[in-house]
Amino acid sequence: MSRTRRIVVRCLAGVYALLWLLPGFAIIDLTVTWDRSWPVMLEAGWGLLFGALVAAPFAALVVVPDTPGAVLQLITVCLSIALAATLSLAWAAAVLAAVLAAQIATVMLGGPRRPWRALGPRQLSWPLLTVAVAGSGPWLTYAFRMFAADRANRPDSDVTLGVDHYAIQGALALALVSLTYLGALWPDRLWAAMCGVAVSAAYLGIVSLAHQGTAGGFSSGWSWAAIAWGAAAVVAASFSRLRRSV
Repeated sequence: MSRTRRIVVRCLAGVYALLWLLPGFAIIDLTVTWDRSWPVMLEAGWGLLFGALVAAPFAALVVVPDTPGAVLQLITVCLSIALAATLSLAWAAAVLAAVLAAQIATVMLGGPRRPWRALGPRQLSWPLLTVAVAGSGPWLTYAFRMFAADRANRPDSDVTLGVDHYAIQGALALALVSLTYLGALWPDRLWAAMCGVAVSAAYLGIVSLAHQGTAGGFSSGWSWAAIAWGAAAVVAASFSRLRRSV
């Protein structure tokens, strides 16, 4: 990547990160996750998806413009939102996916067209694969519950940028599982993504545990399970990375 191209990618990625954090409501929604007057789980889901899983990899591209792991993470989240929009019949969410896709395309110009090839050979992490398999059933079940809630137009939701939060909540669940499977294939390159996954799962569990009965929430048992799964994800990712560095 040329010096000029690196500067352009840094500038674009920085702008995109700020857009998702501020007018994209990631920070704002996270600040109300302890205010019971809001549907706190749905606010947390929006903030985590667009903060930890979208703004964070854009910020990584500001630091290192040719980070294929960050690009692959963004593509994965974008596809998760698009699939959520389809399954929820939430076409406003499809607009968000299209905006994110356009942003990804601009930071990929001049770089590898297939970022997964730039990740290098796959090095399967059995600990991360185990975490991914263990979480697949619960997270996918939760995602489809959220899509059904969106289609039902439930009054206990919130709407941001014209998008019902239930669709985004389901997209977050899809992204958590998808990124963990990818992390199992490239544990070194997607370690930062796994940190975002771990933070998202654990924080959802904490918010749900503190606000039982809230829209989109888990039971107390599943709240603890989400926290444990998030912890297991970052431990497995760190173990796999350290083992390969020795």
